[in-house]
Amino acid sequence: MEKVVSFIRVNKNNDEYTDTQALEIARYIKQNNLQLDRNIEVEVNLPEDEQNIKKTLLSCKAGCVVVVYDINVFGRTTALILENIKFLLEHEVRIISINQKLDFVAKDDMITQMILGVIKMTINLEKELMSLRTKEALTARKLDGISLGKPKGTIQKSKFDEQRDKIEELLSLGLSVRKIAKVLGYNNHIGLNNYVKKRNIREDVFSDNELAS
Repeated sequence: MEKVVSFIRVNKNNDEYTDTQALEIARYIKQNNLQLDRNIEVEVNLPEDEQNIKKTLLSCKAGCVVVVYDINVFGRTTALILENIKFLLEHEVRIISINQKLDFVAKDDMITQMILGVIKMTINLEKELMSLRTKEALTARKLDGISLGKPKGTIQKSKFDEQRDKIEELLSLGLSVRKIAKVLGYNNHIGLNNYVKKRNIREDVFSDNELAS
C-alpha cells in the first residue's frame, strides 16, 4: 500500500493559509479513507527559504503519495512550482493537489504530462507578458519625455576604486597606465586607462602636484 504524506507550507505571517491547508488535507484524508503516515511542514517566510522546500522533499521516498492543499505550496513562482513537481515525479512520488483537483500520477503518465505542459506554457506566457509590459512601460516613459537609464554623467562603481590611492600615487611618479596595470596585477591596461580618463584622475593628480609645489 502506498504511504500517504501530507505537505504543508508554513508562513508565520499567514496563519490562516497554514490552517486552511491542514484542515483541507485532514478532510480529504477522511473522505477518501486514507491512512496518513506522515506530515511534513516546511517554514517559508522569506524568498531565500524556498530552497528548504526541495531539501524537505528529499525525505519523500519512491512509491509514496504527497497530498497538498494546492500546488502553490511548492514555490513562490510558477517556475519553482514546476521544478519541485518534476523533482518529486523523477523520484517516483505521486502528488495530489486538493484545491486544483490534480493528480500527478507519474512522470510517464499521459495526463500528468499534459498538466505539466500547461504549467510550462503558463511560465512562458508569464515571461512574454512581463517582457511586453516592460517594453510598454519604457515606451510610455519615452513618450512622456522621461529620460531612461542612468542620469548623464553618472559614474558607476569600479573594481579599480579599491586601489585608487595607489593608482594616483603611481601616476604622480610618472608611470604609464600600462606599467601601473602591470604593477597592480591587472591583465589588461585598457580598462584601467578608461577608468583614469573617465574620472579625470590624471588631471587631478597633476593639479594637486602643482598646488603642492
